[in-house]
Amino acid sequence: MAQNIPPALEQELQKFDTMRRNHENLATLSQALQSELTEVTGTLEELNKQADDVVTYKAVGQVMFKVDKPSLAAELDDRQKTLELRLASTKKQLESLTGKLQELQNKIQLELSKQNLRLQ
Repeated sequence: MAQNIPPALEQELQKFDTMRRNHENLATLSQALQSELTEVTGTLEELNKQADDVVTYKAVGQVMFKVDKPSLAAELDDRQKTLELRLASTKKQLESLTGKLQELQNKIQLELSKQNLRLQ
């Protein structure tokens, strides 16, 4: 038995699906940023344990370049700060979107119950 869903409700369902996909993408991005931040932080900690005159290399693709430790440490520190800012921003967006998703889900469920409809 086919159910007739009002057009306005159908639009809300499509909006919910789009928001849910955006939420998943943001969550994936947040995990990737957290992983990269953990790696950069660990590398920076290990680098800071070394003497300033230690021979240091930086991998770029499949090539390694000799670099001086202070400039590499500064580069990693900048990268760490950038990742921290991006991660904080992404988490804030994720929290906001989570709230909006919950509100929209509640609205859809209310409308479905008013229409005496059920989604399968």
